[in-house]
Amino acid sequence: MKALRTKVAGVDVHKEMLAITVLIGEADSEPEAQQFECQTFTEDLMKAGLKLRELGIVEVAMESTGIYWKPIYNVWRPMGLNLTVAQAAHVKNVPGRKTDMNDSHWLATLHRFGLIRASFIPDDIFQRMRLLSRHRTNLVEDQARVKNRVEDSNIKWGVIASDVFGKSGIQILNAISDGVTDAGQLASMVTTKIKRIEETTKALTNCLNSDHVFVIKKLMDQYHYLQSQIKDLENELVEKVKPYAHLVTKLDEIPGIDKVLAIGILAEATDDMSHFADERKFAAWAGVASGNNESAGKKKDQNAVKATRT
Repeated sequence: MKALRTKVAGVDVHKEMLAITVLIGEADSEPEAQQFECQTFTEDLMKAGLKLRELGIVEVAMESTGIYWKPIYNVWRPMGLNLTVAQAAHVKNVPGRKTDMNDSHWLATLHRFGLIRASFIPDDIFQRMRLLSRHRTNLVEDQARVKNRVEDSNIKWGVIASDVFGKSGIQILNAISDGVTDAGQLASMVTTKIKRIEETTKALTNCLNSDHVFVIKKLMDQYHYLQSQIKDLENELVEKVKPYAHLVTKLDEIPGIDKVLAIGILAEATDDMSHFADERKFAAWAGVASGNNESAGKKKDQNAVKATRT
């Protein structure tokens, strides 16, 4: 099998160090291998990048190990290195031969023969959008965990209200944070329409003590803080997507997609659909299409393959 590249490097990525193998040789001959390690501090990454350039290396392959590949990508890409980021599941080495240097050599060998499928890494502007959008998602998940802790004191507001943290719910929880625990007094704060209004006092009857009130106050402080952080992120995202406002508007027209989700889709998929061969490839990349699982001519059930975030 003839190699497609004559000068390549493979990088095994870790939190504190990189194992690097450089392969240089003609396409139809055995390449010469050079191996070295470097730390992952920015200064060390720049020195390693310069060393690769001095060796004539432009093509570099590495695994998408957690988030550890991102600083390397951010430092080496502006230095003129063409980085191919591979999913770890696609480039596993042979069992029993696993060392850091062997892994880097395996990556370099695969890349030399063009056997690595590159992960989709968007341009810088969309990487920045992704950073903001994914951080917003993390904050929303944190806020959901805060909400789930509120019912610990047997407040059953969620039984009669569709949204515990709606307008009336926030007023009630803020009042509890201020030390109000009487069910009748709390029920008088309900200002929205509730189908089971006659059960309001019953739902707000509680066994709150001073410690419960203290914890709820801290939870509400955390909730309001996260809410302000989410709002700030959304405002920042709106500014970032202004050049693509027409795309956000089009996505927003699809039933089930609001403006925030439309921005998230744009941040992940970018404005250039040429990265995907067709709509089926895009659906598979997004993790909403089932894979193939066929053996001996029989097709077996196959769940959708989970999307990989790089």
